[in-house]
Amino acid sequence: MTEKLCSLLLVFCLLTLLPGACSAKEYQTTEAELTRLEQIFDQLENNNKQLLADLKKSKTDLATARQKLEEYQQDLKTLQNQLQALKTESAQARIELETAQKLLEKVNQSFLEYEQEVKSEIKALKWQRGVLVLAVGILAFR
Repeated sequence: MTEKLCSLLLVFCLLTLLPGACSAKEYQTTEAELTRLEQIFDQLENNNKQLLADLKKSKTDLATARQKLEEYQQDLKTLQNQLQALKTESAQARIELETAQKLLEKVNQSFLEYEQEVKSEIKALKWQRGVLVLAVGILAFR
């Protein structure tokens, strides 16, 4: 491994000693190349301006979307509160309905019992009337 490192250093040293290896070259640009570079830079500037405008619009759209989101979240909270209130009212109404239904069943049972009592009383009265008519009939024929 040290042999490879030494040979690599030797190659670099030789390259630096070669004449003209490190000399700076002068670059010449033509008018057409300058014009093309200006066009490229103009296009880049226009693209940059467009991207900045798009960014600004995106930021505005994002702010609007966030505002709407907050409004929707507030509406959702309101609706959730209303739903909870309706659930509570529904549960209370269900309890009241069950109570009323139990009371109605008791009243109905009382009515049936009363009806039975009235039927028994009517039956007894009919029987008494029949006995009375029979007694009057027997007394009348004597």
